[in-house]
Amino acid sequence: MKPVLVVGDLNADLILTGLSGHPRYGREVMVSGCSLTLGGSAAIFACGLAKLGRPVKFLGKIGRDSTGDFVLGKMRDRGIDVSGVKRDPKMGTGMAVAFTETDDRAIVAYLGTVATTTPKDVPTGDLRRYSHLHLTSPFIQMGLRSGFVPLLKKAKRAGLTTSLDPGWDPRERWDLDAIYPWLDVLLVNEVEAKALTRLRRPAEAAKKLAEKVLVAVVKTGPKGAVASTRTGFWKASPYGVEAIDTTGAGDTFDSAFIDGWLQGHRIEEVLAYACAAGALSTETAGGYEGQPTRAEALHLVGGGSVRLKR
Repeated sequence: MKPVLVVGDLNADLILTGLSGHPRYGREVMVSGCSLTLGGSAAIFACGLAKLGRPVKFLGKIGRDSTGDFVLGKMRDRGIDVSGVKRDPKMGTGMAVAFTETDDRAIVAYLGTVATTTPKDVPTGDLRRYSHLHLTSPFIQMGLRSGFVPLLKKAKRAGLTTSLDPGWDPRERWDLDAIYPWLDVLLVNEVEAKALTRLRRPAEAAKKLAEKVLVAVVKTGPKGAVASTRTGFWKASPYGVEAIDTTGAGDTFDSAFIDGWLQGHRIEEVLAYACAAGALSTETAGGYEGQPTRAEALHLVGGGSVRLKR
């Protein structure tokens, strides 16, 4: 099985749960839980895919610091090939502090090397070694973004399938028109879908986005997810779990969707499988620790119409 190539953001997340009140200047707020874990949309996706049993190669940049050592160790623990990750002695590894509750969260982020990564930092070599290319967060990786279209073009010409989870655009420009033609799968949440299409309903947004890519997926959190192509539309219901923290759930969803899609299964099967994986990841704080194996995700699905290989 050829590895999946993931290029993008890698940082640490400090997850604070059970806040006693809203943080305010001049006051101290207590929390009931605290955990330091791996973060970054691309990194969480890569780790989710590896947990599901797929070989993964990751390219990105971190600082030459203890935070960088920590996140690199987490990826190595999952068996991910991080031999191409660059270390910057002058810039610190990114860190996000997340104040999270079961239904919402607030994040304060230091981008560090996430913002300074450039196309020169992620040499891909011969792309024919890989089966698929996944990219994330073009709106916050401003140094790397100029390389997105050339890399996607190169990947398609080498025979790879491609996917993107763009994340939120802090500038709210939502300019992905140059990227769409080179994508097979676009993965967005409900808020991002609305911003990209100016359509309020996820189903309508998914259908609109499917005019630009092969498969458009809209994650609707506690309502499940929808997916559309130019010839079909599918909806998956959510799975009831005891959610502690939603950090990284969307990226874990993405990893399961791509895992199932690469196996060639029907969209409705893949969508249910991805919803299960995303749900399971919320049972533990952070986006890394609670990621399921393929068997665990399929167990939550409970068989049903899903016939993915365990």
